[in-house]
Amino acid sequence: MSRRGDIESEIRHNCEKIDDHRSEISDLQEKAEIIKEKERRIQEEVYEPTRSYDITHGDVFRGRLEREVEEYRAEICRRTAMGLGETDQLLSDIQSIIDRIYELIEELEHRNSELEAELCSLEDDY
Repeated sequence: MSRRGDIESEIRHNCEKIDDHRSEISDLQEKAEIIKEKERRIQEEVYEPTRSYDITHGDVFRGRLEREVEEYRAEICRRTAMGLGETDQLLSDIQSIIDRIYELIEELEHRNSELEAELCSLEDDY
């Protein structure tokens, strides 16, 4: 294949990769939004109500049952908080991946610019 054909082939290949990367970004952003919505619901509907709920009766009588319930409540809060923290980390990791994919797209676009310039210089030689 001629140099011209090689350049055109690489440009097409890079464009396909760019399209694939943009699709990956779209998928990741969609999944991140789903995760954020679930995280919001857990925070608002489970964590906050559980954390603020007081099972005791005016803190005057704290029998065995009330202590056990309070321990369970505290454990639910601890585990929920831990899960919310891990969810935040996952969302941060997803954003880092998206940022890296954008960098790859920029690199491919820059390479295509170089190839197109080379292609133009080949045309000038004719």
